[in-house]
Amino acid sequence: MASPNDLKELIYGYLVSEGIVKSKDQISSVEVKDNKLYAFIEGSEKIEQWLELRSSGCVGVHWGDSEEEVSIESEFKIGSDLIFKALEHLNTNLYKKTSGSHSASLIDEQGKILAKSVDVGRHNAFDKVIGKGLLKGIDMSRTILLASGRQSAGMVMKAARAGIPIIVSKAAPLSSGIEAAKRTNLTLICFADEKKFSVFTGGQNIEN
Repeated sequence: MASPNDLKELIYGYLVSEGIVKSKDQISSVEVKDNKLYAFIEGSEKIEQWLELRSSGCVGVHWGDSEEEVSIESEFKIGSDLIFKALEHLNTNLYKKTSGSHSASLIDEQGKILAKSVDVGRHNAFDKVIGKGLLKGIDMSRTILLASGRQSAGMVMKAARAGIPIIVSKAAPLSSGIEAAKRTNLTLICFADEKKFSVFTGGQNIEN
C-alpha cells in the first residue's frame, strides 16, 4: 500500500533499497500503468527465491537475513548545527492537515535539500526518496537521510544498501535497527528535534 505519487521513483528505490539489484543500471525498464508497477531487471541471482516479494510493514525481502554483507565505507562527517537546521525539511502540509503521513528527505553536507518524498508509509517514503536520488544521479555516499518514522532493521538496511552513511530520525529506533546500523557501519541518530538528538551508532561522524 502506497500513496499514488512518485511511483516510478518508488520502483527504482525499492529494487535498490531491498537489494534486489545492486544499482539502477540493472533496471532495464519501468512502467506505471493504472497504479500497477512493472519493472524488468537484469542480473539478479536470487529473484526466483523472491517471486512472492514481502516488503510491507516491518519486514523486507531479506527479512531474517542477518548475514547479508552490506557495509558503508564513508568518512562523511556532519555538525550538530546542521542536524538541527535540517529537520525543517521533514515538515509537510499533508502531515499538518492529517497527522497521517511520513516524510523522508535527502540533504547534502551543507544542509541543502536534494530530494523529498511524502507517503502514507515510512518504508515507501524511504524507497521514493532513494529512487529520486538514484534518478538524479546523486552521490549517496555524501548524503544524510532524514526520516519522520521509527527505525527498524528494515529501514536502516534500505539506507545502507543505497550507500547512505547517516540517518537522522525524529522517531525512535528499534533494537533491530541499532544492530543493523552497527553491522553496516551506518550512523544512526534518533529522537531528533530542534534542541536535542541521540546518537546510537557512528558517533565519530558527528562534530560539535
